Amino acid sequence: MESNMKKAILFIHGFAGHPNQFNLFYPEVPDRYDYRSLLLAGHGGSVDDFAKATMQEWQDQVDESIRELGGKYDEIYIVAHSMGTLFALQRAQLSCVKALFLLAVPLYIRISLLPFFGKLRMIVRACHGGSKSKYDLCSGIEPDIRFWKYIKLIPIYRSLLKEVRKTRAFIESKRWLGKTCVIFQSAHDELVSPKAGKLLTGLGCDIDILESSTHHQYSEADAERLVQVFREWLT
Repeated sequence: MESNMKKAILFIHGFAGHPNQFNLFYPEVPDRYDYRSLLLAGHGGSVDDFAKATMQEWQDQVDESIRELGGKYDEIYIVAHSMGTLFALQRAQLSCVKALFLLAVPLYIRISLLPFFGKLRMIVRACHGGSKSKYDLCSGIEPDIRFWKYIKLIPIYRSLLKEVRKTRAFIESKRWLGKTCVIFQSAHDELVSPKAGKLLTGLGCDIDILESSTHHQYSEADAERLVQVFREWLT
């Protein structure tokens, strides 16, 4: 990294996600910024790799990255998706963190079997040689047709729900934290409940709704909107 740069962007992907989630933003990073995109432990590999990861490992990775960046740069800007937004909100009060750009903040989880069956379809297609979709590029777990292996992920899913409750209580107790913050929620998010957006609005946050996007996928119009606001956010 270039030590003469004064600003850095930290990208934090979500649960079972991947840094590819931010592909539309990387080309837009100005020359005067450096950036780091985390690949959280257990992501980018097999179901077994993911099952070995822990929430504490992910928390430690985020803290270590912020410490390193804080030692080199005057300002840190965090761009986060889904679970990554929980980590970002928990650290918003750090003096080195100047602003947040949050996508799909999961302060409430939508309870539905549709995402589960959608994931099964994706796994079957991938394991039978089907072409990968945009959603696949954002998946941090290699598909495995041996569905019983996914049972091992139950403990880490439980830790995610605990993290959701913890973050919700944290921001409710402190009201809003005063940092510049851009928040986008997707109208057709299959994983995040609309209650999350209502809570954030009630806490005084301005929420922008992506009207034709889901949790991982953005329509062309919404993607253009995200890029436009990202540029403005950095200025």
